[in-house]
Amino acid sequence: METDYDFIIIGGGTAGLVVAARLTEDPNTSVLVVEAGTEHTNDPRIRTPGFWLSVLGSPDFDWAYKTVPQKGLDGKIIPLSQGKLIGGSSAINGLAFVANSKAAVDAWAGFGNPGWDWETLGPYYKKFHTLAPPSSDAAHHLRLSYMDEACRGCDGPVQASFPEESSDPLPSAWVDTLGSLGFPADGDPFSGKFTGGYINALSVDPVSRTRSDAATAYLEPNKSRPNLDVLTGALAEKIIFDTTEKVPKAVGVQIQKDHAAVTHNAKKEVILAAGVFGSPKLLELSGIGNRELLEKLNIQVVMENPNVGENLQDHPVSSVSFEVGEGVKTMDALARQDPEAVGAAMQEYMTNKSGPFAVGNFTGSLLPVPDFVGPDGKSTLDQVVKQTTASGSSPIAGGFTPYHTSFVQSLLADPAEGAGNMFMYAACSNVNPASVGADVIVKEASSANFVTICAALLFPLSRGSAHITSSNPADKPTIDPRYLEHPLDLEVQARLLRYAETIVRAGPLSKLIKRGGRRNAGAPADLSDLDVAKRWARLSALSCWHPTSTCAMLPFERGGVVDARLHVHGLQGLRIVDSSIIPLATRGNTQTTVYAVAERAADLIRREYGIGN
Repeated sequence: METDYDFIIIGGGTAGLVVAARLTEDPNTSVLVVEAGTEHTNDPRIRTPGFWLSVLGSPDFDWAYKTVPQKGLDGKIIPLSQGKLIGGSSAINGLAFVANSKAAVDAWAGFGNPGWDWETLGPYYKKFHTLAPPSSDAAHHLRLSYMDEACRGCDGPVQASFPEESSDPLPSAWVDTLGSLGFPADGDPFSGKFTGGYINALSVDPVSRTRSDAATAYLEPNKSRPNLDVLTGALAEKIIFDTTEKVPKAVGVQIQKDHAAVTHNAKKEVILAAGVFGSPKLLELSGIGNRELLEKLNIQVVMENPNVGENLQDHPVSSVSFEVGEGVKTMDALARQDPEAVGAAMQEYMTNKSGPFAVGNFTGSLLPVPDFVGPDGKSTLDQVVKQTTASGSSPIAGGFTPYHTSFVQSLLADPAEGAGNMFMYAACSNVNPASVGADVIVKEASSANFVTICAALLFPLSRGSAHITSSNPADKPTIDPRYLEHPLDLEVQARLLRYAETIVRAGPLSKLIKRGGRRNAGAPADLSDLDVAKRWARLSALSCWHPTSTCAMLPFERGGVVDARLHVHGLQGLRIVDSSIIPLATRGNTQTTVYAVAERAADLIRREYGIGN
């Protein structure tokens, strides 16, 4: 293996493999990818879509981060899964394939990032994927009339599809019920404009019915390129800088591999793709960050930037489970690890590539807050905003705050924008604070079956942080998302959660819910009272595992770490291309936005260096 490369990419996950594949399309450009995890591309636990919950928390696949006790959640500690393997989080996520909104992306440009609007970024959502339409029977049953061919990716490397489902009554009942409540699917999600209840696509290959991720889409077809090297089981310890000039320049990376420190040199750039927690960690270990923190840990300061590791945003999700009627099929028997149910599901998957093991999360919605739409919606919103800002100062400080607040308040007032993601899955939830992995779906001792309705807050005003606590690269950072600390977040989350009561009492979904049936352990018998909903929103809260923004693309004075070309402020030869640069929490799942950002990042780099000309 060489020691000198044109580009060294730290992180072989969703973003890193995209950039590596695109840069090495030019045979004269050499790239080294450094990944702390190992290769599991052909592992059936990764490739089988329905196994995703079983790998979360496993040290073979997951960094298995945890938050500090969350003040806004009555002290709960929340698990935060992030992929630690080739393919990164695209290899262990719930496979939901949901695009960002035009309004949110346009806001990026408005925050001070010229060239980062929907007109520019939108085409990259199409570039990275191919979405296969389902059979006509499945399309009708899943209510996919919202699909717009003009928005569908047709020749990208990531394969996406819909479940070939035409008999389960729950998905169609979900969509029809939300339609009856005034929220029919309106638009195509990949157009940037969409609201309503719908069945979303999945990052599942339509032929093999296996997970399609960055490893299969971007690395496998290109791994034999002589100008691409991938180093696994290698922990990046720090970035090496040349500080002889006025502006420090990144020239290499020190890596721990097989208990030995090795240095690799970058002739053009070091590119961070270590993820929302890994990238700020490596910056701080390398002397870029808050001076007070770095000096406390005896780390030499290369560039002072107090924004590193700040502005962390994530989607908190709260939920409640409802017992279903006799004969309604759910996944509870699989969650209980009933041998007969597991055997039947595995046989169905092996034989027909169908059944519960062939899918991820696909029953969802993008909704405005119901309380804020309709005849009294504006006055209700105005009152809530006034109450939550009555103290005269925001509980969340920083230069980004006024821009962030203005965007969120404008979005809450727009009935055509989704502030929340209400989604359903067919099993009982477990909201134990220690929940992780398969235990997120509770193993009920009884034979009762449930559906769980979740409310995820898409654009929280609460922003937290992720920082190192020592100079040892093996130590995990301290992570504090500050879930629901901003009072407006709790108001929105509780109002979304209590809407679950309206959904289950409306038809046709109400016909599938057992009258007078059980709920999950500890859940209130009725969430209609707002104070009750607020208490349960805090008690049941978990993470959607969608953290972003710890190295935000913003002007420095507004809280930024990278500029609009993704260069780290004040440095040469160092760029960040992963979820940490996204300045605003995404509408829905992050993976499509990370792919789109990485594709655009590759184009920026290629143009800057004349690669492929």
